[in-house]
Amino acid sequence: MVGILPLFWLLGGPWRGHGTDSLALLKAARRAQQTFEATRRANLPVQPAFASDRCDERIGRMCYWYEGGLDTAPEEPPRIREARVRLLATLADASVALPGDEWIAGQRVRYLIEHQAFDAAVHVATACRATTWWCEALGGMARHAAGDFAGADSTFTAALRDMPEDERCGWTDISPLLEGELAKRYRRLDCAGRETFAARWWWLTRPLYSLGGNDRRTEHLARRTFARIEREARTTFGLYWGDDLRDLLVRYGWATYWTREPPRSELVPSEPRIAGHEPSPSLHFGATMQAFDDPGGARPEDWVLDPRRARERYAPAYARAFVELDHQAAVFRRADSCVVVGAYDLSGDTLFAGASVTGALVLAADEQTVALSRDSGVVRGTRALTATAPCQPFVLSLEALAPREKHVARARYGVTPSARPNQVEISDLLLFDPPDSVPDNLSAVIPRAYGATRFSAPHRVGVFWELYGVGSGEAAVTMALTVTREGGGWLRRAVQSLGLVGPHKNVRLEWDEVPQPGPVTPRSLVVDLSDLASGRYVIEVAVSPAEGDRVMARREITVTR
Repeated sequence: MVGILPLFWLLGGPWRGHGTDSLALLKAARRAQQTFEATRRANLPVQPAFASDRCDERIGRMCYWYEGGLDTAPEEPPRIREARVRLLATLADASVALPGDEWIAGQRVRYLIEHQAFDAAVHVATACRATTWWCEALGGMARHAAGDFAGADSTFTAALRDMPEDERCGWTDISPLLEGELAKRYRRLDCAGRETFAARWWWLTRPLYSLGGNDRRTEHLARRTFARIEREARTTFGLYWGDDLRDLLVRYGWATYWTREPPRSELVPSEPRIAGHEPSPSLHFGATMQAFDDPGGARPEDWVLDPRRARERYAPAYARAFVELDHQAAVFRRADSCVVVGAYDLSGDTLFAGASVTGALVLAADEQTVALSRDSGVVRGTRALTATAPCQPFVLSLEALAPREKHVARARYGVTPSARPNQVEISDLLLFDPPDSVPDNLSAVIPRAYGATRFSAPHRVGVFWELYGVGSGEAAVTMALTVTREGGGWLRRAVQSLGLVGPHKNVRLEWDEVPQPGPVTPRSLVVDLSDLASGRYVIEVAVSPAEGDRVMARREITVTR
């Protein structure tokens, strides 16, 4: 949300004329736009929303704060909607006489989007006869607003290709979105270096890899387009356009509705204080410097979607809720490729109850190298997906989208497969619901994989793993499986030392075996965890070959009762 202090009328600035008649038409169009904004301000819903004592960010004249929660926009007053219709009619008439005018084309697209006439906005941008790159930018903005992110992405790419180099360098500038060391590094680069930097940043910042187009990038370019439209028009706030309004727009987006505060005094006339309301929930999709430098080593906490204060925010139109996805993922080797299993279970999540969900497992090694697997269906139990990619560092993104409800769940972090040529290796552990006959291969385990590592009342849990490079089958290897409780805290240790409570119960199994020769040696065990108390545990499998180093795989679980 954005609030301003004193308000001023924005005076019309010069615009290139096309002769006497053209100049008169432009002046009439500009007066119509000014009249509409004056009508809007005079008829805004009254709402005591101005938080002068709270600013998450103060940018020049502007105070920005984020309230969170879902949009609660009041119904737009009929007078405002009717006035916008009149303005659009005036602009349409002017565009017939001046089909190549940039200002008129921009205002038409802007107010059609505001009117939620997205198809009409796309049509106007397509029919635009102004400078090619500007028409393409308007088309990208209209398609983005309509939810056609793939179309917006390609249209904006064309606009950037066709615009002058110095203009392109400004449009692609992401310095307002960066902070800390990343911002310092970015500002030291020339324009070409910034493009390479930005390509990686947009890749890591993309909300969902499974959607066509990078909607966080198209949102940024749509904001740049909107800023250019606004700079020579009357703003709803009534302020002269300036760098503060531009930076605010680029960082947090444009308002989708406005309100005004009640008058402070019935006796002393004063300009109303206006608050612009951006869409909500609005999230911070930027990754940390650690993830930027080492995507394969990125942790889930390198993406903090809703920090207390955020340098930038974006509200995807498809996400009324965007939550962390509880899941289980495991990596298995196949020659020079890796098979990744991702399983999740949304049946206990009220956000997704009864919803039709599209799930996707995405493995992204860089901006261009992506492996994707998807499925869809009504939420019912665990769903497991598999994807295959080269065994190199990648970002794993497991995504679930309920389009009708506009609910999203996502798990994202980096994965770096181990690389120990000519040595014994072990896969990740994959936990599964064991049948009476324990499966002995990955294909049989996947349909029974658990969709989380949290168990409310576990009894028997299957543990599956694979060994690689164990040799000719003549030498025995020692294997051990342990289940150990994590931590416990100083208080429990003190009480335990007094004999008031017993030690945590752990599980340990150890055995020797001679594996059969072959590139892959699968193994399964069923572990009884029914005696474990509530808490966090680590399941660990350790393999000690006759020759070579011991290898281990771990899986953290949580037991609740």
